[in-house]
Amino acid sequence: MKNYLKWLVLLIAMICSSHNTFAGDKTPTNNTIDSVAAIKKIKSDFALINKQLKFFRKRTRDAFGMSAEGGVVTGYYSKGALKKIHCVFYGETGKTVADYYLNNKNLFFLYKKETVYDKPISLKGFKIKNTTEARYYLSGGKVIKTIIKPNTSLLLSCSEIKAELEQIMALLDGK
Repeated sequence: MKNYLKWLVLLIAMICSSHNTFAGDKTPTNNTIDSVAAIKKIKSDFALINKQLKFFRKRTRDAFGMSAEGGVVTGYYSKGALKKIHCVFYGETGKTVADYYLNNKNLFFLYKKETVYDKPISLKGFKIKNTTEARYYLSGGKVIKTIIKPNTSLLLSCSEIKAELEQIMALLDGK
């Protein structure tokens, strides 16, 4: 009987601790939002935007000063509304790619991939040292889920994400 109780307690502990165990998920879920439904909607909107991308009007800007080696920011517009921003920023020993997805001027998803090289790209034979991918799901102006692979301490707050987005949008708008 004691063995049975130990296994039952262990099973309950595992079930309770399995909630929100995505790599790098350090953002608590907002209980007032049905996060499962919100994430399903975000994934649907994300897929729809990428499916229709070829029909959108593009605006591309050089992003000098936003990174060590410059970069490019491209906005995708549907009927005058900004739907996606694709950014590529270069550094001496790495590159960052970021995709911001918007609905009604509200950010709902951010995908960010940072690649670090073993030596400056100006030298021959550089290799990828490591890569980090981050996905931020946003709803109601808050981050409702974060996935970072591999599990690292790289985690942006909602205010940091918004500050980055404002700077990029200002560049697209020519300000």
